[in-house]
Amino acid sequence: MQYNKFCEEYINDFKNINYIFKNDHGFIVWRLGTGKNIELLHIKTFKKRQGIGKKLFIEMLKKLEINKPYYSIFGFTRVDNIEAQNFYVALGFNIEQVNGLYKDGKCKLFWQSYKKLKELHLE
Repeated sequence: MQYNKFCEEYINDFKNINYIFKNDHGFIVWRLGTGKNIELLHIKTFKKRQGIGKKLFIEMLKKLEINKPYYSIFGFTRVDNIEAQNFYVALGFNIEQVNGLYKDGKCKLFWQSYKKLKELHLE
């Protein structure tokens, strides 16, 4: 295998971090993972309970439309971060506990198909 082909098939798609940053509102950060899945790395709002997190998420979905298709969107949060878990459920994500993944042993995986999230938020 040639080096250029190796980079094209196994490296280039996975080295880009994408984000939306709004000075007074917050940010969302994601990247493409294997299997055409999007990993949501960070979402933070500077003002709580104003719909900013949902707006950032919808803006991310719109940006993802440029290079679709994707299979799913997923991420991880701490077991004790109930506020984040409730936020992800409200957006339409499924949540499952994963043992042994985080330093303290447990975390929550949130995931949903890209198609379902598009139906919920863009159509």
